[in-house]
Amino acid sequence: HMDGTYPLARVESAVNVIEDYLYKNRERFEIENVYSRFENSSANSAIILTPKDKQKLDSQDIMALVQKDLPEIIIGKPSFKFDNEDSGRGFSLQISGENTDVLNDISFDIARVLNSVEGLEAVHSEARSGQEEVQIVVDRDRATRLGLGTEDVAMAVAIAMRGENLHEFRSAERDIDMKLVFRPSDKQSVDDLAALPLFLPNGERVTLGSVARFHIEQGARDIQRINKLTSVVIAGNLKKGATLDEVGKRVTKMMDSYPLPPGYTAKLGRGSEESDETAATMNKNLLLAVAMIYLVISAMFESAILPLAVLSSILFAFVGVFWFLGLTGTPMTLMAMIGLLVLIGVVVNAGIVLVSHINNLRASGMSRDDAIVQGGRDRLRPILMTTFTTLLALMPLALAKDAQVSVGGAGFGLSWYPLARTVIGGLAFSGAVSLYLVPALYVSLDKFIDWRRRIRDFARARAAVSPGG
Repeated sequence: HMDGTYPLARVESAVNVIEDYLYKNRERFEIENVYSRFENSSANSAIILTPKDKQKLDSQDIMALVQKDLPEIIIGKPSFKFDNEDSGRGFSLQISGENTDVLNDISFDIARVLNSVEGLEAVHSEARSGQEEVQIVVDRDRATRLGLGTEDVAMAVAIAMRGENLHEFRSAERDIDMKLVFRPSDKQSVDDLAALPLFLPNGERVTLGSVARFHIEQGARDIQRINKLTSVVIAGNLKKGATLDEVGKRVTKMMDSYPLPPGYTAKLGRGSEESDETAATMNKNLLLAVAMIYLVISAMFESAILPLAVLSSILFAFVGVFWFLGLTGTPMTLMAMIGLLVLIGVVVNAGIVLVSHINNLRASGMSRDDAIVQGGRDRLRPILMTTFTTLLALMPLALAKDAQVSVGGAGFGLSWYPLARTVIGGLAFSGAVSLYLVPALYVSLDKFIDWRRRIRDFARARAAVSPGG
């Protein structure tokens, strides 16, 4: 993360410092190769690790080792910048205000403060300093006495820097474009610029340095606008095991006590916004899925109450999900939310099979309690078999933390294991509990139906014998 624009030679020397450090610790970091590319304002080094079957350390552990003794460079602050698996983006904080210089100063201070937030590392401001530039200040009095104007000086400097197009040279074969330019070796330093010849009206020649002073100053900073607001972004990496939601809450709490100047605001970046939008969308989808399942089961059972016994297995499944994800340290990612949608359609199957068989037995003349006992015996083995086979089928995916699905070809992916663990935790807990609680809830609902039927029959009988009837 370079803090300005520099000559390529200087950038290359900084890259060499980093590469030398990596190659000296090649075996300890399990590095196979390092590929670097750099420009005047940016530099990136890609570290190619040894094959998976030969690695002894996790990539996150290697990142920590590399950063532990990473040498400092003057022109920037090197750090890893990986995308967060929750949203395809890492942590970011947007600071908005009116003055770019004030925003940049604030961003550097906030980045320093946020480095102490649990779950965050390599926090840095993406604000860039302006490029160094040579400012030419013409001595107007001296230039006037010599017969030169500022426009004459500016024209000479422009020709020296960019050259001047001449008339085409026409030969018998073709036309050749002609341009008058300085040799690259004649425009390498401020001394070369000071030696630039200026021709006076009388034909004499003086140098630019005799009529002007030179100052090397920091140029104007880049102005970045986000949603029409002048802004600066502070970015960082999530540590292993940290989630964007958890880190966002800690950062929000810290920023509430940070003394921002009047008129300046801070808000979490696009990753957190999209995470919130995704969560809201998934919540709507979950409610819609439950509603659709309820309508189907109601039509099947010809009852608006008995389906609640089947839907209760969804609540038990969600309890199992959060317990299992907590025990395994699995974050609630987008893939885990998709797993909740899958889980809803899976866990109700056991309840549908059980309650449907109980209804069939009661329709054949069996009492409610006997039908529940017999239905449990008849459907116990099929329910357990389907549950166990599903759990075993998902187990390899739950253990494969490296398995990912590519997102839009953007070069990053979402891990599958949260989806598998969500289904496993919910299905296992729901399968064990639903065999007991679903029949118990079925009995309670059936009693409620009987009580409602008796009240209705009693009301009809009273209405039939009343004088107004």
